Amino acid sequence: MTERVPASIRYKELTALATTAAQQLRKRERARVAELSDEVAAGQQRKDAAAEERDKVIKDVESRWEAAIRALWHEKWMKGSVFPEPDRSAPRAKPEKSVRAVQAAYLEFNDALERLRFGSGFLRRKKSS
Repeated sequence: MTERVPASIRYKELTALATTAAQQLRKRERARVAELSDEVAAGQQRKDAAAEERDKVIKDVESRWEAAIRALWHEKWMKGSVFPEPDRSAPRAKPEKSVRAVQAAYLEFNDALERLRFGSGFLRRKKSS
């Protein structure tokens, strides 16, 4: 025959099991909180680095735009305009690739302007009398 365990002892056993389970759960949750805190910190660092990279790209593009406008200062036939809005339909690219593309376009612009100014272009400046 099976012995009947008194209710008070069974209650103590069940509360001990529940207490142990709760302690284990708290321990796992603390470990998970630590993991998630590390992930959040790493994510914030990545976000900050991306924002810094974005700011550097924007600064580079703006400085090249300003240099292009300065280069056109003596070209009366071409009016400079305000800094254009970003082209949201452009395909995504890594910042380094974008900077290289802007630099290449800027150098191509300068070469074209040099050709126009110094005679290898198709437009000739009128000599002032």
